Amino acid sequence: MKTTVSKGAVVRCQPNGNMEHEFIGTVVKRYENAALVTIDEFSPKDRMNARDLLFQTVIALKRMTILKAGEPERAPEEEAVS
Repeated sequence: MKTTVSKGAVVRCQPNGNMEHEFIGTVVKRYENAALVTIDEFSPKDRMNARDLLFQTVIALKRMTILKAGEPERAPEEEAVS
């Protein structure tokens, strides 16, 4: 079974247009094919890039590896019909 990225997951992210080296971050919000990630650990060479991004970036799900699973995803509750 494949683990999906969810809120609170700790992930290793590949370099993208904003960061020139791999970094480790925590998923804040998941979108359809990407996630908003806080940048927790990064290369000293990317210090200015991380700072310019306010230590947050959106990155594609296919460019990240899960290091620690986040919160379990909740199934949508059915609406009660009155």
